[in-house]
Amino acid sequence: MAQPIFYFDKLKTWDKVTIALYVLLSAGLYYYFDNTTNTKTQRDILFGYAFSTQIFFYFFNYESLRNLSVYTFWVAIGFIHLYLYFQLKDNQALLNVRGHSATGLRNTLVLLLLFQVLRFISARTQGQELVCPSKSRTDLFDDRQITFIDFILFVIYIGSTLILLFYD
Repeated sequence: MAQPIFYFDKLKTWDKVTIALYVLLSAGLYYYFDNTTNTKTQRDILFGYAFSTQIFFYFFNYESLRNLSVYTFWVAIGFIHLYLYFQLKDNQALLNVRGHSATGLRNTLVLLLLFQVLRFISARTQGQELVCPSKSRTDLFDDRQITFIDFILFVIYIGSTLILLFYD
């Protein structure tokens, strides 16, 4: 690892694009959510929005989350998610069969923290940054071989995401 585990750096083009797209997508989904009277659609939007955000972190943004400048932005998003969760959690119309559709919104901060813990574990045990396993058995961004520890840490993150999503 060339850089310390915790560092601040300028935003890369990828970071700017993903942040801008996320803000635009969030605004569009909020508008659609707020203007639809179909509660099933609202439940689906909430569930998909929270889940896809948390999966996006690990699959596509794991390299960016190493930069604390980017990480700070996503933590701010996590606080917005938590605020929205507290605003929506008592709305009975948003209940699904397996819990409330807003439950995923409360998990963003926890999963961001878990991501940093897993990074730390990866750095301590392997001397390498945390990466996302892929079908080709090499990392998309760092172009290094995926290890068994990378796979275990990935399973921990995905498992935690799913458990928290369905735990009210």
